[in-house]
Amino acid sequence: MTIDQAVEAYGLQIEQVTEEFVQDIQDLEDDGLSTEEILAIIAAIDFATYFIEELGFAAGHNAYLAATEDILSSLPFFGATSEQQLIALQNIQRLNIESLSRYVAANMQASMAQGISSGLGRSEMSALIKTNIKSTIPRLDNVIGTQLSNYERSIIMQMSADLPENQLYDYIGPRDEKNRPVCTQFLDSSPMTKGEIRAVKPDAMETGGGINCRHKFMPIDV
Repeated sequence: MTIDQAVEAYGLQIEQVTEEFVQDIQDLEDDGLSTEEILAIIAAIDFATYFIEELGFAAGHNAYLAATEDILSSLPFFGATSEQQLIALQNIQRLNIESLSRYVAANMQASMAQGISSGLGRSEMSALIKTNIKSTIPRLDNVIGTQLSNYERSIIMQMSADLPENQLYDYIGPRDEKNRPVCTQFLDSSPMTKGEIRAVKPDAMETGGGINCRHKFMPIDV
C-alpha cells in the first residue's frame, strides 16, 4: 500500500460511509420516526465507534496502517535502531489516524443533525456532510499524505541518529512541476551533511519541503 493509495482509499471510505450513514437515517424516517426522535438517536450513540465499526470505516484505518507497514519494509535498515523504537513510531501513526477519524466522525455527526433539522433530502444531506468535512479539514488528502511522509522521514531520522556529522545525504523523490523551489534546490545539489541541509531549511530532514512533500533525505554509502 503506497502513500498515494492510502490517501485515495481513505477518501473513498469517507464517500462510502457518508452514503451509508445517510441511508441509515433514511431508514429511520421510513420507519416513521420523527425528526426529534432521530436527533435524539444521533446524539445518544457513540458515533466514533459507529462510524468506524458499524459503518465500516475501519477499512480506511487499515489502508493507512498498511501504508505504514509498507513504508517500514521498503526502507533499507542502517544505524542502531531497536524494534521498540520503530514500534513506538508506528504507534504514534496509529494514534494520529484514530484522532483524525474521530474528528471526521464528529463533523459528520454534527452535519447530519444540522441537515435533519433543516429538513434536507438525501442528496442534499450527503452534499452538506462532504462540504462541511472539506471546509473544516481543507485538503484531507494532504493531511493524510503529509502524516505518512513525515512518518517515513522519522524512521530515517531514527536510523541515522548515530551516523557521523560528516555523513552525506541525498535528496530522493520526483522532479516535476509540483516541486517547491527549496525541493528543486535540494534536488540540484550534491549530497549534503545534516548541517548543510539545516542551513538551507532547518526542518528539512523531518518535513522535506513542507506539507505533502514527496521527498526525503537518505544517507549515501551506508
